[in-house]
Amino acid sequence: MNWNDAAQDLLNQILSQTPRPVRGQTEAQLQGAAEALAEQDGKNRVGVETVIAAWVEVTPETLRPDLPRLMESFGLDPEEYRHLLE
Repeated sequence: MNWNDAAQDLLNQILSQTPRPVRGQTEAQLQGAAEALAEQDGKNRVGVETVIAAWVEVTPETLRPDLPRLMESFGLDPEEYRHLLE
């Protein structure tokens, strides 16, 4: 599956904030989830919106309250993704 540059950049930003011991596992989970979501939506390319949805999906429930702060640090508006965070 193809990834657009912005989606790949976001994935790299997320991984840079992931502890090293679980970074590889997290990368595989995020990529798999993003590609599965893109396929479900009939897309042949992963975009930023899909990466964000996958990120929320694979983040453990106990860590999700921190996602809005991380989104802001990446230049994203968490309000745009509130529906994914609820």
